[in-house]
Amino acid sequence: NHEIGFKSEFFDHHLLFNVSGYVMKWSNIQLPLFDPVHLGNTTFDVNGPTYKVKGFEIQFVAKLFEGFTLEGSSSVNSAEQTSAPCLPSNRVSAGNPTPIGQCISIVKENTYTNPYGLIGTRPPFSPPWMFNLRARYDWVMGNYKPFAWIGASHVGPQSNEPASFPSGVGVTNPTTTLLRYDIPSYTTYDAAIGVNRDQWSAQISGSNIGNAYGPTNISSGQ
Repeated sequence: NHEIGFKSEFFDHHLLFNVSGYVMKWSNIQLPLFDPVHLGNTTFDVNGPTYKVKGFEIQFVAKLFEGFTLEGSSSVNSAEQTSAPCLPSNRVSAGNPTPIGQCISIVKENTYTNPYGLIGTRPPFSPPWMFNLRARYDWVMGNYKPFAWIGASHVGPQSNEPASFPSGVGVTNPTTTLLRYDIPSYTTYDAAIGVNRDQWSAQISGSNIGNAYGPTNISSGQ
């Protein structure tokens, strides 16, 4: 991993700002395979492709005026697969005519799709954008210190498997865990209101007050 960053404060310490950019190379990512129709009724792990991730992160805390604070962070990532190895044949049989050492392309007279993904495609579980943002206001009422805040968190779209995996849409009785599903983006909102005095505090808070609903993971194993 290679990273460069900048951290500082501005406007008489009313703004804290951090930013970093990075390039990451992940080699031989391990993949679990369970495909009983083609590979037998067993699960095994294989050394898979290489990915390159370029991106940046931003974090800030700003005191815009007395009692009001705005803070947030975000990451933007461009990730792509840079190698596409294959599942090599280690023996020739009636069900596997592929010569030893070559990429398996036929199993039991059926075309076998390379499970390692496609060069230039986005790896699974890698949303292009994520962010969170929170605004908080504190004030004073006699001996009491009320406060209120509201926040938002967003996760971009992603998938559970590499781009070359067969789609699981419309498949009612899957026979493999290799099916690919798109996981849509979602945004949640949280908020709270409360009060402090001396050493005690009380608050009423709500999570996901926008009632966002959707999957955070999908697999044909489910």
